[in-house]
Amino acid sequence: MRGRIPGPGWTFHGRSLPLAVLAACGAFPFTVAAQNARPDAAAASEAIETVVVTAQRRREPAREVPLTADVVRGEALERSGYQSLADLAALLPGVNYNEAGSGTGQSQVTMRGISTGSQVGATVSMYIDDVPFGSSSGYAGGGSSALDLGLFDLAAAEVLRGPQGTLYGAGAMGGLIKYVAVEPDTHERVTNVTTELSNARHGELSHVARGVFNLPLSDGVAALRATLYQRKEGGFVHDRNHSDQVVDGSLTNGARVALLLTPSKDLSLRLTALTQSQQRDGSSTEDVQIATGQPVDGRQTKRLFVNEPVKVHNDLLSLAIKADLHWATLDAITGWQRSRNDGRADPSALYVPYLAPLGISAPGYALDYSFYNRKVSQEIRLTSPRSRVFEWLAGAFYTNEVGAKSQHLQPLNAAFEPVQPLLADAQFPSTFREAAVFGTGTYFLNERTDVTLGVRRSHNTQHLDQRFAGLFAPAPQPTAESSEDVTTWMATARWRPAPRHALYVRAASGYRPGGPLPVIRNPLTGEPLNKPSFASDTLWSYEAGWKGDLVPGKVSAELAVYQIDWKDMQVFTANAGFSGIGNAGRARSRGIEATLRAKPAEDVRVAAALSLIDAKLRDDSPDLGGKAGERLPDAARVAGAVQVDRDFSVDGNHAYLGASLRYTGERFNAFVRPPANPLYRLPAYTMIDLRGGIELGRASIGFFVRNLLDHRAQTSADTTLSAMGGPARINLAAPRTLGVQFSYAFF
Repeated sequence: MRGRIPGPGWTFHGRSLPLAVLAACGAFPFTVAAQNARPDAAAASEAIETVVVTAQRRREPAREVPLTADVVRGEALERSGYQSLADLAALLPGVNYNEAGSGTGQSQVTMRGISTGSQVGATVSMYIDDVPFGSSSGYAGGGSSALDLGLFDLAAAEVLRGPQGTLYGAGAMGGLIKYVAVEPDTHERVTNVTTELSNARHGELSHVARGVFNLPLSDGVAALRATLYQRKEGGFVHDRNHSDQVVDGSLTNGARVALLLTPSKDLSLRLTALTQSQQRDGSSTEDVQIATGQPVDGRQTKRLFVNEPVKVHNDLLSLAIKADLHWATLDAITGWQRSRNDGRADPSALYVPYLAPLGISAPGYALDYSFYNRKVSQEIRLTSPRSRVFEWLAGAFYTNEVGAKSQHLQPLNAAFEPVQPLLADAQFPSTFREAAVFGTGTYFLNERTDVTLGVRRSHNTQHLDQRFAGLFAPAPQPTAESSEDVTTWMATARWRPAPRHALYVRAASGYRPGGPLPVIRNPLTGEPLNKPSFASDTLWSYEAGWKGDLVPGKVSAELAVYQIDWKDMQVFTANAGFSGIGNAGRARSRGIEATLRAKPAEDVRVAAALSLIDAKLRDDSPDLGGKAGERLPDAARVAGAVQVDRDFSVDGNHAYLGASLRYTGERFNAFVRPPANPLYRLPAYTMIDLRGGIELGRASIGFFVRNLLDHRAQTSADTTLSAMGGPARINLAAPRTLGVQFSYAFF
């Protein structure tokens, strides 16, 4: 999300402030996922390993799933020095990661071009195991707070493309990312530590420290697993206004503890506690001249009046119970979570020139903001046993969220102290409750053909309060409430013409919840100037694909073509000098996704992936500043990746080498005539990464090189300040980065 703080709330305009007034905040998986770092004898007997996913809430081979699903093994991420959500998204062509404002904790992920640039709410759901994480509403930062979980001690990260609304509910209209943690092992004791040092060109030293401990409490019955980690990023962007100090460093501390109990072969319980705290000095943005795309003061530099720190804290406690009832498997997942995001943005380049003619003069301004969300969720599922006649799944879901958003805008003096007048102070407490029932049924017409139908019926209620103070505060507004019912559908047909081959067609729908809005009335007539709520936006996706072996045991491939029809898009609107949320017209995204995995020799693996996206508006939208036929923001028309890995032996010790090449085509941050954020073209870029390592008994040593050619890769753009002549803030991928890793297993 760029240009605004998401929410129903208001972007204050004063006498006629622009829409951006409070807006300063606002190894590739498709193949590495299928490979173990050191295959054992059993795995070696199958040239291309079977990848297992839980996309349909069952564990099944990815080649059997009638949708596009990527699985990235945790060990593959660590081997290459990939440690963040941005790293994960960068590995997947067609998946876009967009930093907003100050970066850490201020970001969004989109897939298949489903983006309007400034997102009201999330279009990609984030899960930790089977627990949905983050706000489902547009009032507590859901549109710009994608979960950036430390990628440590993960079994895998599953990435599902296209709407997953039937099985995963609201907010999964564009896709889903699921972090799957390593489960406690009830048989083997494990203690290992990992350290890592790295340095980006012209940046400061970074480090990672991680420890994993697995203790069987009772052989085959109970085990405890704990992970502690710290990730410090030194940063590489320098502030010209403050002695060229680096202003984008960050520190992440986290811990995860899981207790697994399996009192019988038919029952298991897993209790998980997770906490993570992130602090960032500021965003990895460069000041760029919007007309030329060139740095204002040199590469990796910007000018700030006041620093832009961000603090993000996430807690999660979950209980997962699985019971084999013989006639069905029962899954009961309870989750409690809490998230807080506090930050400061420097909008001085916008406000200093704009407010001076109004008689408000200050050296600079600070916009302090916060998001808070506390969420309880409960899901219960019954899943039928495997069958070649009929399989079914039925479930119920409930969530209760308490959220809050705040904005505080005030001038600062030369000593960075607040001075009068207070321009705006706004508080937006909110609640969101949703209950849903869902189910799927699969009928096997014969041994090769099956059809599946799924449906989800959801009901949500929302409540929004508003409290204002300051020079630009509007009149007091009444409490706003809303409720709505939404039904999502899914249908697939699958045909297996031969072993390890499958053709499928899939139609599925998804949605984001609507919500209440405060009503603005004409002071003369008393007539309402806006609607009391905004509606959910929905989409339908139509997909056809093939998965299979081109050369049995040597080369496999997947191909999918899709069309997504999106209507009633949720967008930011302007009414009576204030911005809120409304619904626009339609958009359409068409695309092709292809992957290939090969094992041309015993110890060599090759992979490639390609994404082609044509995402466009179908209706004119004054709120977006776009005309029918214009490209949707942030999506590259062409993106691809190629990877080569080789395992070999050095004096009897296992070793590996690998290289990855990633290409992302040009993108645009907005439409041609947006009301708040001027258009900026993000050029195409190519990145090359290298990795290697060797195992020496219990120890292993590795290295990686990120961005080998040191390309200036522009990943996203915030042009809020450019509305008044300020520079564009362009997020950069890290320059060439060299890293070394050391791991030691005590048991």
